[in-house]
Amino acid sequence: MELTLTSPRSRSAQLAAIPAPDGCDAQVLRLTGSGGSTLLAERDPLSAIYHAILPSMESGEVATWDATAADDPAPRCGIEHVCREDRVEVSLGGAPFMTFHHGVAYPKPFINPILTPGGVNMLRAPMPAYSEGEHPWQRGLTLMQGAINGVDCWGEFDRPGFGRTVQDEMSIHRGPLSLTIATGNTWYEADRPLMSDRRWYRLFDTGRDAVILDVLFTLITDHGPVTIGSTKEGGFLSIRVNPTMNASGDGRMRNAYGADDETGCWSRRAHWMDYCGPVGGETGDARPTGETGGTGEIGKVGEIGLTAGFAVFDHPDNLRYPTAWHVRGYGLFAANCWMVWDDHHCDADTETTFRWRVVIHTGDTREAAIADRFLDYVDGPRAQWEQPAA
Repeated sequence: MELTLTSPRSRSAQLAAIPAPDGCDAQVLRLTGSGGSTLLAERDPLSAIYHAILPSMESGEVATWDATAADDPAPRCGIEHVCREDRVEVSLGGAPFMTFHHGVAYPKPFINPILTPGGVNMLRAPMPAYSEGEHPWQRGLTLMQGAINGVDCWGEFDRPGFGRTVQDEMSIHRGPLSLTIATGNTWYEADRPLMSDRRWYRLFDTGRDAVILDVLFTLITDHGPVTIGSTKEGGFLSIRVNPTMNASGDGRMRNAYGADDETGCWSRRAHWMDYCGPVGGETGDARPTGETGGTGEIGKVGEIGLTAGFAVFDHPDNLRYPTAWHVRGYGLFAANCWMVWDDHHCDADTETTFRWRVVIHTGDTREAAIADRFLDYVDGPRAQWEQPAA
């Protein structure tokens, strides 16, 4: 097969989505350019698309590739993982990067820490389950929602009216470009199931200054109809940043329209949101050490002269795109398509899928080229496939 790509704008070398050709279900394609260079393209777990890290292209530039199924074992990406009893520890380029927690010690699965290249956590340290304190349920990168059939699955209190999410199954796949943690989960109030979900955390080996984490989430109403309430305590995807990054201090939030404070961003619809700031403390070098297989004490911070951040891209196929945002100066931001709309009703035995891209970057919004990265996410190189002549 021959693949022709045309770039609608100038783009840097980065991850791109390529629609799969008709009748092709290979998990990996090998792309060979006219000069003999080769790339690998890895199939998406849910859609008929492939992802590849394409070279830079100028506006209107055309590139042609020969595509063949990679029948021989493809080389694996530079992302490693170690499975513990209650967590998965992930390293990138030989250095600890993030930990996915799924044990019963917490009321819901979450990711924490996510580490800078210098080893400092970009997320707030999680508090113990059902603890006192300021928003203890904001545990890092989490999938949660405040009104599922009237049950609060956002806050965490050990009493009726509040929910929990239990992981039922997990599988991990390592391909040539990405590591995917796939899980199945059930949402409960006490012992009463409310709904189920499937989720995929797909981490791409894209370089340490702009790591891409695609989060795919399918809501399944297999325990009866579900009403998702209109509430500001919603996501599903939510992130709580390291306090040194808070926009109420030296950090900054910025949305796709250029708003850069809570008044301009909270409850406003936007195609993307970025939250960035200085990572680390003011005195001493307290880089994480020791715990969680080398990823360190969760949330321990040190003096690192680095600006870093998280950008979240809403996907055009998501419900109510572009989403509204529950974003606060104290360090929370969540893609919330429930807060400015009426309740949303899902019939029994249906599925609703959401996709978000999280760009974990160094530098501020401009330095990380977040606006350009979003355009490439929703409107990347145009693909045309041609079958070889018989």
